[in-house]
Amino acid sequence: MANNSTYPIIKQNQVTLSQLKSQHSVIQQWRQKQQQLKRFKLNFPDLSNSFDPNWSLLPDVMIQLQHFEATRGGYSPHTLKMLALVLRKWDEYCKAEAIYSFPISPQILLGWLQGLKLVGLSINTLKQYRAQMGLFHTLMAVDDVTKQPIIKHFFHSLAKDEMELTGNQLIELQAKPFRKCHLLQLMDCWGNHTQPLRYRDLTVLTVAYGTLLREGEIGKIRKKHVNILDNGDINIERVTSKTSISPEPKRLTGRFSAILTRYIVTYCQCLDDDDFLFCWLTTQGKRPAGYRQTPMSGMTIDRIYQRAHKTLRLKSDNVTKSITHRHVWSGHSSRVGALQDGYAAGLSLTQLIQLGDWKNNAMVLRYLRGLNNKTSPNLLLQD
Repeated sequence: MANNSTYPIIKQNQVTLSQLKSQHSVIQQWRQKQQQLKRFKLNFPDLSNSFDPNWSLLPDVMIQLQHFEATRGGYSPHTLKMLALVLRKWDEYCKAEAIYSFPISPQILLGWLQGLKLVGLSINTLKQYRAQMGLFHTLMAVDDVTKQPIIKHFFHSLAKDEMELTGNQLIELQAKPFRKCHLLQLMDCWGNHTQPLRYRDLTVLTVAYGTLLREGEIGKIRKKHVNILDNGDINIERVTSKTSISPEPKRLTGRFSAILTRYIVTYCQCLDDDDFLFCWLTTQGKRPAGYRQTPMSGMTIDRIYQRAHKTLRLKSDNVTKSITHRHVWSGHSSRVGALQDGYAAGLSLTQLIQLGDWKNNAMVLRYLRGLNNKTSPNLLLQD
């Protein structure tokens, strides 16, 4: 297009230009939108006086942290909550020692971790602390002190030292497996759909076992995510998962889909498409309108598993026991139990990984660790 000399040309350097009015408006609207997101409702500790003012990298670090604050990195609320917890504890420790929290000295960090171990923190908790400190270094865009040899060697020696001192094997407890045999018993105990809370509990456990969804995903299933197919099967669409931003739907069939269908027909007719499927249900089977946009919490799901555990413990003696497992079922129990059932059914490693949307076989092998050694493959060599 040819230039029209009758029009004035008004241009300014973008580097020196102050914020445009249009951009100011967009920023305000964007911030209002962010306030509705859980990750922006989390309060981080005030670190304004925690950085050494003589740190040569401080100006760049501050810029990086401002960029992080603008988006919170897109991290989940759970990750950010853990990050805030660890940063708060580290900052409190440094202030008590009258030193700046950042930059971090490997020797000071080691002393902090050693002190935490001496007061009883588990090795896994310490690993979590280290991971969060490493994440904060990533956010600051500086070299990660937690990967220094002095820190790596400390963590490498922890388990071996404890085993040598105690003479005991260190066992990392995992969720007690909730297996298909347990679910079938509960279908018989809680299968009366005229009893609202029991049937709701049964539906939650049925969905959890049939899909291997994590408890946070189960609580956030909306009515619009459930698609009942012509053959009676059900597809549960997913917006996101822990390991993917575009996960495949989960499918229920047979008795599993029938239980969920009955639950929807009986207790979800009043819900809108955007309401949560497992929002508050009263003992009379009512769905209070003010709570339909509140997803079922992880604590509620844990209590459902606890009630199931209590029910089957009273009625039978086949609730699994193992020194590697916790004593009571919890929100992760169906993932462990369904995986073990899949292994017993002869599913391949690839299929087992697909069951729970794992990225690799690490969690698969961990969850199979507690199986009875009567099924150990080494017995095949002794026939």
